[in-house]
Amino acid sequence: MNGSGEIGGVGDVSSMAVSGEQHHQLKAEIATHPLYEQLLSAHVSCLRVATPIDQLPIIDAQLSQSHHLLRLYAQNNTLSLSQQQRQELDSFLGQYLVVLCSFREQLHQHVRVHAVEAVMACREIEHNFQSLTGSEVLTRGGYGGIL
Repeated sequence: MNGSGEIGGVGDVSSMAVSGEQHHQLKAEIATHPLYEQLLSAHVSCLRVATPIDQLPIIDAQLSQSHHLLRLYAQNNTLSLSQQQRQELDSFLGQYLVVLCSFREQLHQHVRVHAVEAVMACREIEHNFQSLTGSEVLTRGGYGGIL
């Protein structure tokens, strides 16, 4: 990738400056890259952080289908990158992996902070309820009536 966001003159994939075939070939190059599995895992980890539990099977189903797509890309990969293009792709994907891992940690922190705030708010509501009514909220599993 050079300063203009192009891979060896192929063009910026996100701007659709490449033909459909070139776009497909670039996807194949990424899908067969040694970092691909780590990138996919990091991406899925980010998704799982804030996905409701009942939605996790959707992610799992999509993930199981991705292996089929990966095989198709690998079979049809005819793009030959130059050494410089390969180094640029390696560098970009390595940096992207670092960003995904950092983002996952930020998401975890955000969820933890908001979870603590939610518990504190629930306890405040329980306390207010008890003050107003004189009765305690029935607890469920020892975590309080609202949780």
